[in-house]
Amino acid sequence: MNIKKLFGKRIKEIRTRLYLTQEELAERVGISAKSLSQIELGNNFISAENLSAICSALKINPKVLFDFQTEEEENNFEYVVSKLKDNKILLNKISQIIQIIE
Repeated sequence: MNIKKLFGKRIKEIRTRLYLTQEELAERVGISAKSLSQIELGNNFISAENLSAICSALKINPKVLFDFQTEEEENNFEYVVSKLKDNKILLNKISQIIQIIE
């Protein structure tokens, strides 16, 4: 799969996890829903300005959009642990939750 398709697929995955429609995200970014659809399909790529706007709208770091891990890898325990180690604040919160549960 080429990078445009992987990138578009990643935007769609994150958008749907946040329960946003294409229309809602497009409005937040300042582009048409048709343009966003073409990006998600991998037919078009985005400008640096739109990349920044999408990241702001999704409240993510741009590198997240280029993390093309497969769903199988995301469900892999080692992968999850490695991602948690990358995010020390989240790891600390999860540790606190585990302590409360125990």
